[in-house]
Amino acid sequence: MTRRSTTDLCGILAVDKPAQITSHDVVDRIRRASGEGRVGHAGTLDPLATGLMLVGVGAATRLSRYLSGQDKRYRARFVFGAATDTDDVQGRILTSLEEGASLDAAALLDDPERQRATVASLEGTYQQLPPAFSAIKKNGVVAYKAAREGKSIDLDPREVTVYAADLVDSGHVRINLADSSDTPLIANLPFWDLDLHVSKGTYIRSIARDLGQQLGCGGFLAMLQRTAIGSCELSASLPLDELVQRLETGGEIPWCDPTQLLGFPVLELDGDQAQAACNGRRLSSALAGDDEATFFGCVHDHRLLAIYQRDEAALRPAAVIAGGVVGA
Repeated sequence: MTRRSTTDLCGILAVDKPAQITSHDVVDRIRRASGEGRVGHAGTLDPLATGLMLVGVGAATRLSRYLSGQDKRYRARFVFGAATDTDDVQGRILTSLEEGASLDAAALLDDPERQRATVASLEGTYQQLPPAFSAIKKNGVVAYKAAREGKSIDLDPREVTVYAADLVDSGHVRINLADSSDTPLIANLPFWDLDLHVSKGTYIRSIARDLGQQLGCGGFLAMLQRTAIGSCELSASLPLDELVQRLETGGEIPWCDPTQLLGFPVLELDGDQAQAACNGRRLSSALAGDDEATFFGCVHDHRLLAIYQRDEAALRPAAVIAGGVVGA
């Protein structure tokens, strides 16, 4: 097995992902451009989707499990009048408007007051069934691989929270779909554009699917843009092509502040404390003062050296980052 190369790079990049490439493609391009083998993202985006991805480079990949737990914000377009096997515009038609959508549903789709009330009803915590075409594994089988083979996996619902749902636009859009025999459906179908603030693990495709079922006319996701991860907004990112060019040519790299992304209280360490943190030794709980938080970011000389976790008697290391993450 070929060992991946390592560099002295250690930081987090905010990437604006383009459509029609996978999250793995983003990681691979940054890996090749930087020469650093340790690259990973903190939250998948479907190929259809665009927008914010946080990508760790070097030892900063150790922060991914903390960053992936952040809540997310999206701009999404839901189209009504058909349901697809993937719950998005790239799937095959399962049912369509011509097969019997109710007049009540059609009236609701164009009634601004009822639109807003229906969108507001999405807010709350509930059990959500993931899409059949997803990367979830059950009994060692990846759901989307089984779905491509025509096999059914009984996925388990998961608890998700929609913190906020706002309708920003509505109208009709020309959509091209096809069924399993490639028979086309070209129609002007109603759409709603929504801003959504959701918890980790929420599938926006599932929200579109479930809302279409609720309205009785079918629904799917036609567009998705991730606009924020925790406190990091899309406006802080750079397009993938520009980041790759900077990495390849030695240009300025816009590393993110890891402490801001994590949102943990920050402990500024002196030299001796920083050395103790780098060696993975426990720190005095007195450093945290009266702060009752569970996790703390330990910083020295503008680098995040470690994440520490409170226990009964002291602060113990949860993740130590060799050399420290730049940008703090």
